[in-house]
Amino acid sequence: MAQAPLPKNPIVKQCIGCENIEGEFCRTWATPAAKWRVGVCASATHVKPEAKAPEQKVRVGQQKQKKGQIGRWCPWQESNLRPTD
Repeated sequence: MAQAPLPKNPIVKQCIGCENIEGEFCRTWATPAAKWRVGVCASATHVKPEAKAPEQKVRVGQQKQKKGQIGRWCPWQESNLRPTD
C-alpha cells in the first residue's frame, strides 16, 4: 500500500532563486520554512556555504612529555652523571 504524498507548503523568501522551485512549491521539501529555520537549506542551489578558516591546532600532552624526562638518569649525558663520593 503506497503512502499518500505530503501536502506541500509554499516557499519562503529565502527560497527565491533556487533551482528546486516549481511554481510556488519546493520540489525537494514539503515544508521549506522548516529547512531555513536552523540555517541554510541543505538543498539550496543559490546559496554557497561559507568556508570557515581552520582553527589552530592545540598541542596536547606536552606537559606529560616534560614530566616524564624529569628525574631520569641517562648514562650518555654528562649532566646526568652521578656524583662519586
